[in-house]
Amino acid sequence: MHPFPHHYEADLEWKGERTGVLSAPPRPDILGGPPPQFDGSDRVWSPEHLLLNALNLCQMNTFFALASKAGLTVETYRSKVSGTLEKGAEGIGFTAFALRVAVRVADADKEKAEQLLHTAKKYCLVSNALKLKATLETAVNA
Repeated sequence: MHPFPHHYEADLEWKGERTGVLSAPPRPDILGGPPPQFDGSDRVWSPEHLLLNALNLCQMNTFFALASKAGLTVETYRSKVSGTLEKGAEGIGFTAFALRVAVRVADADKEKAEQLLHTAKKYCLVSNALKLKATLETAVNA
């Protein structure tokens, strides 16, 4: 592992209408925009779906890091996350996330796998980051 702090960057370039290209070279670009619920397309990634999959991926990455340290052999791993978006007094926001993970391990390792899944949720960086408020810096006509 690299020493902390770690720094990450990602870019977005508007491509017209309500679509943008998300990039973080050298990774492949992702086409994004609003979901159908906000008059967008179901053919591009929405912030809502990206957030849900960030939770999925973070849970998996954290679990496999812990499993590796614990010497746990994982045969299969699948997860599905759902989120509920509601309008409340403070505006529109997610009010619930439900992460469902199914793993297959040796029968003797079931309890260890269960414990590691819960520990992974506790240490998932994305889940913990949802407690933070984002800062905003602007540049108009820059």
